[in-house]
Amino acid sequence: MKLLQKRNTIESQSSQLLGYLDALFRRLVLPRQLEEPSPECSREEMRALILLRTSGRTIMTDFAAELGVPLSTATHTIDRLVRKGLVMRVRSEQDRRIVQVEMSAAGVAFQTALRARHQAMARSWLLPLSPAERETFLNLMSKITQGAKPEATSAHLAASAERSSPGASH
Repeated sequence: MKLLQKRNTIESQSSQLLGYLDALFRRLVLPRQLEEPSPECSREEMRALILLRTSGRTIMTDFAAELGVPLSTATHTIDRLVRKGLVMRVRSEQDRRIVQVEMSAAGVAFQTALRARHQAMARSWLLPLSPAERETFLNLMSKITQGAKPEATSAHLAASAERSSPGASH
């Protein structure tokens, strides 16, 4: 019975969290501000740009492995980003047969502008909080980030609820 109550609580809280995230999305992401036109990028293209920003110049096989997609999918994604001027292919100086990919100057500028918008959004989230609340929020976000799973099963949720019960040891 207690496990069922905890499951109902986590389901209710999950719905509440999704409601908050939906409200944030409507408030912060949907309204397009007047700004310089920027290239439209798919989710896969954005993932590719983030990976290239953090890894720098890389060969396609390593890039595909990091993205977790087949080489052909990674190649198509890079092809689209090259056409948009955000990525460029570069021949290796050591072995001219090897082609590497890296962000172009336009890609770096796009990522810099995107990062600045995200930074402003993060500040807007933190400003209403007191310094102590900000610290708590960031600690909780760290914990969520470390424990988040892309596909949570009901068994996983039940086990998490059981672990987080007041009497459970951590």
